[in-house]
This record gives sequence, C-alpha cells and structure tokens, in this order.
Amino acid sequence: MLANRRLAPAVLLVAGAMALAACSSGSSSSSSSSAAASTPAATSASASASQSSAVSQSVLDTVAKYSAAPTSFTAPGPAVNTSSLKGKKMFVIPSIPNPFVQNITDNIKKAGDTQGLTTTVFDNQGQVSQWVQGIQQAIGSKQDIILLNGCPDPRALGPQIAEAKAAGIPTICVHFYDNSLPAPPACDGCTDLAANVTAPFYDAGKAAADWIIVDSAGKGNTLIVGGSDILPSPGTIDTMTAEFKANCPDCKSTVMNIPVADWNTKTQGEIQSALQKDPSINYVYVLYDAMVAGALPAVETLGRTDVKIGSYNGSTFALDDIAKGTAVAMNVGEDTPCIGYTSADQAFRILTGAAPVVTNTPIRIWDKTNVSETGAPAAQPGVGYGTACVDGFAKLWTS
Repeated sequence: MLANRRLAPAVLLVAGAMALAACSSGSSSSSSSSAAASTPAATSASASASQSSAVSQSVLDTVAKYSAAPTSFTAPGPAVNTSSLKGKKMFVIPSIPNPFVQNITDNIKKAGDTQGLTTTVFDNQGQVSQWVQGIQQAIGSKQDIILLNGCPDPRALGPQIAEAKAAGIPTICVHFYDNSLPAPPACDGCTDLAANVTAPFYDAGKAAADWIIVDSAGKGNTLIVGGSDILPSPGTIDTMTAEFKANCPDCKSTVMNIPVADWNTKTQGEIQSALQKDPSINYVYVLYDAMVAGALPAVETLGRTDVKIGSYNGSTFALDDIAKGTAVAMNVGEDTPCIGYTSADQAFRILTGAAPVVTNTPIRIWDKTNVSETGAPAAQPGVGYGTACVDGFAKLWTS
C-alpha cells in the first residue's frame, strides 16, 4: 500500500478519491511464511515481558516468529514449465511512484528477465486517468499480461480491465487485497481480474498488536491511526483491537481514521490533539508508513519521549528512523523481492495456462534489536528477509 514518507498532494487526492468504502473482514488470516526462531529480538521481547503474567506465551511466540528472518519457502503450487514464456510481453502499471512499489516492480522485471519475457513499466504519478491510459497502451501494444502493482484500484478500472480481458489480456492485481479475502471474481472489484497477489495486512496488524503487548508488558495504551477509505484499513484495525481484547486485558486502544487525501495536512495535528486529550497514550501505530511523516513530528513537538511509534510496510525511511533512535520504534516490514517474484510466478502460471494459486508473502517485525540487518549505515529495500523466497521460485520455474 501507500508507503511514501510524504506523498505529493495530487497523488493523495487521487488515492483518496479512488479508495472507495472498504468491504474487508475483521478476521486475521494465518501465515507460515516466517520461521519461528530464537533471535536477539525474540530474546529481548521475552525478557521485557517475563515479569508480566498478562503476556501469554502465544503472543510471545508470535513476536519471536516474526522477528526472525524467513528461512523456508513453501511453493504456492506445482512447478511451472516456463519454456513457452520467452518473448512474451508483461506490462506493469505501478499505483504510485514510491520506493516500496518500485522495488516490487524491479523484482517483477528481474524475474521476467530470467525467463526471457519483455517487461514494460508504465510509469505514472498515481492519477486514475494515467492508469486508464496504461491499460489502453497495453491493449494497443498487444501485451500478453497486465500487472497492476500497488495496486491501481481495480474498482476504478472495471471497464478497462474488462476491455483487456475481451482482448485476451489477463490482469493481475498485486498488493491490494488481504490474504483472507475471496479470490476473483468474488472479491470487490474483481469481476474481470484473472488473479490476485494478496498481502498479509491483517497478519501485520496482529503482529504489531502483539509487539506492543510484549513491549509494554501488557500495559500499552495505543492510538491506532488508519484510513477507512483504504480497502484493508478497517479489517486491519478490527484485527488489532480484537488481539488487544483477547490477549491484553490491561491494554487500551483508541481508533482514529484520517482520509488518505488528508495525510499530508492533518496527520500531525490529529495525532497531537489525541495525545493531548489522553496523555496516557504511549504507543501510536499508523497503518501505513506514509503517515510516519505526520506521527513523528507530532510526538516530537509535544516532547513526548515516552511515546513509541509503529507502522507497516518496511519502507527504508521508517527503518532508518528506528536505527537513529527516534520515536519510531517498530515496523512490520514486507519482503519486496518476494512480492515481486510471487507476482511474476502468478503471471507465469496464467501465461502457461495453469490455474492461479493462493499467494502468501512474508512479513518481519523490525525494532532496535534487529534493524541493523536491513543494511548499514542505511536500510536497503528488500534487505533482511533472507533469500528463501527468491531462491525457491527460481527452482520452481523449469524449462
């Protein structure tokens, strides 16, 4: 999803207009992408909670699991015979120009290159009219498949996706729907999509809640800041609040929603007001890294050194903030190379006539105990997740 530190106002206005009323479920889905392991982060988390009976073993286990680098790969389906893919044309339309989406795009292209595909990237500034132009260009240039990376909202592109389908060009949506939501055509806006590459939005919310429970020894008071006009946001918030309720009786949480179009202008002020209204709030969790740009100055302006900020996506700037020792203390990051290779694998299956598969990409909790693994002196995109996913897909593609 939206991972810029500061999005251009025009992009925000478009994204806000196109992120229609969400229809996501509040239940969290399971994930086996990350291996449970003993890590400095897990050890530190266990130690901090050892004196609090309010922290259950299951919560400690979740934090330990997601604090470790993924070490295993589970194939989403049978091996793919890629011998027929050479010369095929893959067309990628990113949602917005940010490092997170760009790194996914780079890895889609990298995976395609290994199989002899020609990949065209339709760069744009996040305007719906540009996404429409991209699909029209894909149809006009007789592409073999379209990947909406980020994902340009398929609910806003229904006629164009249908036109591409009629022209024999399947469309895949990448990183827009949660793992738990139904596959096309059952999901909202999916009528003419060939497949999705889903994201662990709800899993990330559960992991974040559990980290707060452990870090606070079961006493956290969290301000959760979402954007209800972003499709996964309501379900992620429901997952977090349910996790607090089930596993932290002494925890408190307050929910605030800021429309994406207002993230640049209102995030800092709204968070400051909430912190002043309730001085006992000691955690602020913003659902997307883009809102860190408002959350951090809000906390710093008030001199609230007791408040810790968390967010989701794993953007390099947020990880750097953790490394620098700012109020940003935690991030649930995503393996962008794995997302790129997972997306390419889904495309390869469709292009070879195979059935689409259920996808599952890993997440990792980052905090001061392990953030150095993302690169030094500054975080690098996609670093710190190991190579199990990329290596696994490389072995899955045969010719």
